[in-house]
Amino acid sequence: MAEVPTIAIEHVYVWDNTSVIQDEVLAHRLGLVPLNIDPARMNMRRTDDEFTDRNTLVFKLSLLCERNNNAPKGSTKPSELYNNHELLSSHLEWVPAGEQSDVFADRPPAPTNPNIVLAKLRPGQAVDMELHAVKGVGKDHAKFSPVATASYRLLPHIKIIKPIPPHLAEKFQKCFAPGVVNVDPRTKQVSIDKYHVRKDTVSREVLRHPEFTDMVELSRVRDHFLFNIESEGPYSPERLLLEAIQIMREKISVLRKAADALLIGVSSDDSDAQMAEV
Repeated sequence: MAEVPTIAIEHVYVWDNTSVIQDEVLAHRLGLVPLNIDPARMNMRRTDDEFTDRNTLVFKLSLLCERNNNAPKGSTKPSELYNNHELLSSHLEWVPAGEQSDVFADRPPAPTNPNIVLAKLRPGQAVDMELHAVKGVGKDHAKFSPVATASYRLLPHIKIIKPIPPHLAEKFQKCFAPGVVNVDPRTKQVSIDKYHVRKDTVSREVLRHPEFTDMVELSRVRDHFLFNIESEGPYSPERLLLEAIQIMREKISVLRKAADALLIGVSSDDSDAQMAEV
């Protein structure tokens, strides 16, 4: 996941910032705002490359907080007392350049969440900035990470060795996550749901009860992986996993070619060595 590219704000040009947040801190917060931009539509910008409409997106951020003259008498709510009392991610305004209007016509660049609070403002305080977003990968900086969390675990395997007594069926069911164990309402026969068994957290709660000793066996399926991916950028979780797999396959291909080249080189060296010995 650390090498799946995304778009994030990289350069922040501050023209005015009279809020209580320092320029560096506010710039850092802006860089962490997830954007809805498909990285496939942008090129990676190298250090020495010029800024173009192919590798850079420009945003404007301008807001001035003013007192609300029509605020209700006696109100203490900032939302009623002031206009623009919060600097939000929705205030980022995309400035198209070159062919970007056509490239992003179906989905204009913007934050994925418009309600991220970047700063609190009071009357007279203002923010005026120009932001440049570029393509990058998470291994260079966390702001380019396409996921909030990504993890995997093995599929739980629950095997009932001995029949569960009917009067203990419901107690046995409560030892597992909801939906994992089914109990027949008429016969009180206990069975494991083959699909919802993935919901089990493998807490081993059932092993704490002596009445269930030698009745159940808990294990994991060693070749069945359950992935949990929480996307926070333009990728859906399903696409994000495929993108990561594709990058891994490309790396394997490069290693395979390097190994083949190394083997060819070793074979040539061995042949020369044998001729020299003769």
